[in-house]
Amino acid sequence: MAYINFPQPLSNQGAVTPNPLDKSVEQVDVTPQYEEVAAPYRSYLFRRLQDAKQARDTIHPEFNNKTYYQYYEENEKIANTLLDEPTDKAEKKMSTGTIESKLNTLLSHLYNLNLTPSVMAYDRNNRALTELGTAFTDIMAVTAEHDGGDDGGDKEKKLLRQRELLKQGTVFVQEQWLTRYEIKKKLDGIYDGSFAVKYTQDLKKVFEGCSRDVLYGPNVYLGDITQFSMNDQPYLFTIEQMSYDMANTIYGQFENWKFVRPGMPSKTTDTSTSGGGTIYDSKWRLTTLAAQQVEIVKYYDQTRDEFMIIINGILILPPGFPLSAVTPAGKYNIAKQTLYVINNHFAYGKSFVSSGAVYELSKIVDRMLALFELKTRKSVTPAYINTTNKVIPARVLNPGNISMGLTPNSLVPIGNEGQGVTASEFQIFQELQNEIEKSTISAIFQGQQAKSGATATEVIEVQRQAKLTLGLIISAATMLEVKISWLRLHNLIGNWLNPIGKNPDLTNQYRAASRKTAINGQGMGERHVIPIDGQVPSPDVIRMLSLDEEVKKGYAIRYLYLSPSIVREAQIRWYIVVEPKEEETSAYHKVLFREMLGDAISLMQVGAQMNADGITDEFGKVYNVDKSQFFSSTAQAPAMPTMTPGQVSGNRAAGNNIGAGTPTAPGTNTSQLKV
Repeated sequence: MAYINFPQPLSNQGAVTPNPLDKSVEQVDVTPQYEEVAAPYRSYLFRRLQDAKQARDTIHPEFNNKTYYQYYEENEKIANTLLDEPTDKAEKKMSTGTIESKLNTLLSHLYNLNLTPSVMAYDRNNRALTELGTAFTDIMAVTAEHDGGDDGGDKEKKLLRQRELLKQGTVFVQEQWLTRYEIKKKLDGIYDGSFAVKYTQDLKKVFEGCSRDVLYGPNVYLGDITQFSMNDQPYLFTIEQMSYDMANTIYGQFENWKFVRPGMPSKTTDTSTSGGGTIYDSKWRLTTLAAQQVEIVKYYDQTRDEFMIIINGILILPPGFPLSAVTPAGKYNIAKQTLYVINNHFAYGKSFVSSGAVYELSKIVDRMLALFELKTRKSVTPAYINTTNKVIPARVLNPGNISMGLTPNSLVPIGNEGQGVTASEFQIFQELQNEIEKSTISAIFQGQQAKSGATATEVIEVQRQAKLTLGLIISAATMLEVKISWLRLHNLIGNWLNPIGKNPDLTNQYRAASRKTAINGQGMGERHVIPIDGQVPSPDVIRMLSLDEEVKKGYAIRYLYLSPSIVREAQIRWYIVVEPKEEETSAYHKVLFREMLGDAISLMQVGAQMNADGITDEFGKVYNVDKSQFFSSTAQAPAMPTMTPGQVSGNRAAGNNIGAGTPTAPGTNTSQLKV
């Protein structure tokens, strides 16, 4: 149930690491012993890769009678309004940008939705473990903020994967435990401006944690293109290009790394090793590489529980290496999502930009726009026939020009082109645009001005119909978030809950998570998730700790304690829920809150009593503030803590305590979880 932590390059304290591309560094030839073991397995893998590549890169009717790569490149051009050169030299490249505009509008709508996952946990008796689910929900939120060590975190990656889903119809997202290193240099003393300088350099860990990334579609090869579900794929390959130096920080401590040579293979064939050839043959490069790049091929096979890393033809891992040592339970750590399903016997989906109603109509509209521009130019400067035997320069048609020796009929216009674009032609143009809006989303939904005379009711109805059209798109985006959240959950259990050191009392030290969130009955506050070994503190102790911290910080504090070992060993049933809705701090929810409050005040006139705490809590959530800054606390009789069969305080003999505990606040019921 864990992702393997591959060995990393060792630090070089007090020494300068030699440049691996320096010609003075000796290159190690592949030994006959390695080649004898690796050659058969490598040939087997590349036969499988060749089969997957050939099946995908042939012409498919599902790709509009194109190969996948041709289909992918065409979608890129459409989504970014890249126009081909017109066949007629007189025409200009023109486009209304309809598809790109609709795509950006859809993307903006999806990005404004709250697709945050919520984790739900149940014991083997199907009893809800509320606090455990809350703890992992908070951990997933915190790791998303620092995803991959990037400044934008998962928010920026969310934008990338949603755009890829819309424009390509199929998106691949990989979840991994990432350890990133960088070379850091330190001068020996103060630099005095001299050319000769001494320094030491070391390889420092700059990030370690969860990371999810969108894979480049053409670099993913599925074992069976007719299987729709990823779990039904017999195997798959991914290809990645990376600089030699960067790859060295990740794979440098593997025994076979010394055999890796950067760049493209030599044209000459080395026959020094047994078998009459080496793995440096050009057939072991699938992509074109620069001089200091390497090609990393990763092979996944969950049916045989195998995993392999091949860098420039070199097997980094031993043949038959278990996939279960890399991903939880030996499952694929790559999620696939399609936008529009073509059929259940085809792995890829149809994109928004290439759907027939949008693509074909937009091409006609763009073509008409180009012809309108050409016709307008012809009406302003029509073509003429020279009826004389003399050369008449075009400048004679310039305003105010006086020409000598020409008769009034020397230049005769061709055809009746002076009328420009007619009303009927423009009406057809508008009808085509309306058809595109009906097939996608209207201009009103995009925030553009409604047509003249449209009532507010008509505008609301148009927006409602547009949301119905968005149903499939929102469903696809939601399912994508659910799939990658499942991968993140297993990544957290397998890696995030691992010890990172020792405490002064020699107990294991773990990562902790802190999140600013709404605390029930207290408004905005902080909730801390603290994994520990041994006995989980009792609710009374946790409450005292939280109250002491509240006094220091001035706002609500809640603690959740976890036992990592019991979380892994207990038979917990996990569920991921993603409910697409507007962000709670958006203007939409503020208006909704005001309307709800107005309706509640109306009910008070018939005898209903309002719950002030509930209203102030909702105020803090919607406006994302601490309610204590606006409202004084209301008096409330404290409720005595109660114990349920799932609550245990200091009873380890009962067994299977998954170790989650929270403070008991007035009016709340808090438990330590046990299964």
